[in-house]
Amino acid sequence: MLKDLETFNAEIEKEGIPAFGMGLGINTATVVVGNMGSDQRFDYTCLGDGVNLAARLEGQSKPYGVKLVVGPRTANMVRDVYQVIELDLIAVKGKTEPARIYTVFENFMPDFEEKHKEFLKAYRSGKWFEAGKLANSLIKDSPMPDYYNMMIARMLSSNSPPENWDGVYRATTK
Repeated sequence: MLKDLETFNAEIEKEGIPAFGMGLGINTATVVVGNMGSDQRFDYTCLGDGVNLAARLEGQSKPYGVKLVVGPRTANMVRDVYQVIELDLIAVKGKTEPARIYTVFENFMPDFEEKHKEFLKAYRSGKWFEAGKLANSLIKDSPMPDYYNMMIARMLSSNSPPENWDGVYRATTK
């Protein structure tokens, strides 16, 4: 879908039309799929926590500055084909239990991944000054500079982690 969007955007930009953006949320889970409803309202739909999490992940693609956010099972399933980068430990809106969220890249960048893991370790342990320095160093050569800018802004908004910081970001928007 993302590659087709690039092709589509290249075509419409030639016509002077601004490019479209898109974020995707992908989650792997057992769900209920089929025709559901009554005589008054009937629809083919998909229901379950896995669907809800996928929708919440899609909603996080823009704030996290990435085009694709995947859930933990999906990340494990594609790990051998794509480079999987953990973004955060997040309690999405409507949930109290956190989920690890990821993005994926086609090109493997081992040095970037190791530096990113250092950043996450510092961030989660509440060493926000150290995490901020690492994020600033990653922005320049990173495939996701908007992510680091967002994380820096998040840390600067309170200068230090809350007293009860457990490394989990609690999303307030869908």
